[in-house]
Amino acid sequence: MKPRAYSYVRMSTDEQLKGDSRRRQLEASKAYAEEHGLDLADDAQLEDIGISAFKGANVREGALGQFLTAVRAGSVERGSYLLVESLDRLSREEILPAHSLFLSIVQAGINLVTLIDQRVYQAKTTNLVDMITSLVIMERAHEESKTKSLRVGAAWETKRKKAAEGVPMTARCPAWLRLSANRQSYEPIPDRVEIVRQIFADSAAGLGMYSIAARLNRAGVPAFEGKNGWHRSYIAKTLENRAVLGEFQPHVKVDRKRVSEGEPIQGYYPAIISEELYFQAQHSRAQRKIGSSGRKGPGYTNLFTGLARCAYCRSTISFENKGSGSRGGTYLVCGNSQRSRGCDATRWRYKDFEASFLAFVQELDLESILNASEDAGKRKRLGDDVLALRGELAAVADLMEKTYAVLSAGGSPEFVAGKLNELTARKSQLAERLALKEAEQRDFNGRDSRFYTSREEIKQLVKRLQMPPSDELYKLRAQIASRLKVLVETLLIAPQGTLPSMQRSIEELKKTAGGEADDVVAHMQQLAAHPEQSRRYFVVGFRDAAVRAVFPSYEDPLRFDQQIVAGQSPAANGAQFIDVLEPEDRRTPII
Repeated sequence: MKPRAYSYVRMSTDEQLKGDSRRRQLEASKAYAEEHGLDLADDAQLEDIGISAFKGANVREGALGQFLTAVRAGSVERGSYLLVESLDRLSREEILPAHSLFLSIVQAGINLVTLIDQRVYQAKTTNLVDMITSLVIMERAHEESKTKSLRVGAAWETKRKKAAEGVPMTARCPAWLRLSANRQSYEPIPDRVEIVRQIFADSAAGLGMYSIAARLNRAGVPAFEGKNGWHRSYIAKTLENRAVLGEFQPHVKVDRKRVSEGEPIQGYYPAIISEELYFQAQHSRAQRKIGSSGRKGPGYTNLFTGLARCAYCRSTISFENKGSGSRGGTYLVCGNSQRSRGCDATRWRYKDFEASFLAFVQELDLESILNASEDAGKRKRLGDDVLALRGELAAVADLMEKTYAVLSAGGSPEFVAGKLNELTARKSQLAERLALKEAEQRDFNGRDSRFYTSREEIKQLVKRLQMPPSDELYKLRAQIASRLKVLVETLLIAPQGTLPSMQRSIEELKKTAGGEADDVVAHMQQLAAHPEQSRRYFVVGFRDAAVRAVFPSYEDPLRFDQQIVAGQSPAANGAQFIDVLEPEDRRTPII
């Protein structure tokens, strides 16, 4: 039976694969096996392509490491052959680890063959000359790699210094740029820049990455990479890429991983969007992650995903589609009730709930999304400014977390302390600017509390948002959903009014007091039977601590029986107020 032989091919760069290196190594292995009567294991060929041996990556995580594991496990028989072009294919590490690797192979009973000189290293026959030869070859290989590494590192360091002065390091750049003819700068590709700007605008407006990719594919816009159209992952990378602001972050490879080196270089690329738009997009993305990621259907069906909860048990509210039959339609329903988990809440027809919400929750300021009046434009600008500042604050907080991670990984305490001081100061400045901008926004909204001029206008705006699905409608509804994520802290839905809570109280009283509370129970049952107790309502708690409770009419979702509004009055130096709004807007101030 012929001895088994294994060919090991290693190339440190993918560029070598395009040349002659792999073919040369494989043909030499086949020729040696044929000449010496060996059975070359074609089905177990060992290749480490693009893996360096300078720091032993091929042993730790490459095919050579897997071969050695198999040798130790006895899966590779003693007396087998390992064919390599030369010893520098095995290792380019320092002499001690390199020679330890060499000895571990031959001492395991594997015949190590270097094809370049036809030398065979065997445990029983390797002599002093062989040992010295192997040591010399490995030392030379390490020195060559070390020298090359220093030269390449120095060359890249020079390029990085020039990059800080605005000189391009390489022709590689973001897909919306290209190297200029004189190779001294990068220049925008106009049509691609416009695509990127629209991606950021769509994200800031509330569209998710699936929706943006789908829009581009439907419009037949060629993808920047590949032939399979736009993908969510590429949209995500684009939105995360600070190169749109003109930044370039140098990287180095540490253990085959790209890690940041030094501070980002500002102005290295031409900036193609504003910082405001960039941070608006980041903040919108962060808000969409709160319980509402993924596809939303062709018309962004549910505006309240991730926000609405049951007023009785605090379970999440589910969106239920019961088809198009006589009892069909879409509904909002308590998740516990839907799964028979102890809540008796009934369903609320989605179209009616949405109409009531859009019509009566003035804080949403639907007008600034749908119309382009001067006041609406001012509201939108203030809202955009607030979004941008919140997004930038979140980015600074993320950088602080990454800076702490650098310290944990053994980074310089002096560098980390300096960076944290810088980021802390930046965070304080942004928090101060955000507080001022939010105060300006509250003041502006407080000066004009009129929402719609007439019930007919309400009706037309709601009707517009409940038209059949289209790209434009999707974008509008996505903007509304995105604004809700920013404004709303809690949304409680009570499709049966206060009746379930009262009934639970009656049951508890019966259990604890027994017959002694019959009179009280009877009185509570009389109250529960009153129609007022079963009036459905919803309560919206806003992030600025304001609250609005709405009791829509059963007959017409664009009418209400009562509203209760509580919050701080900008016109009265922040004093607390509670108003009860009756139909026809008759106000009854409580406090």
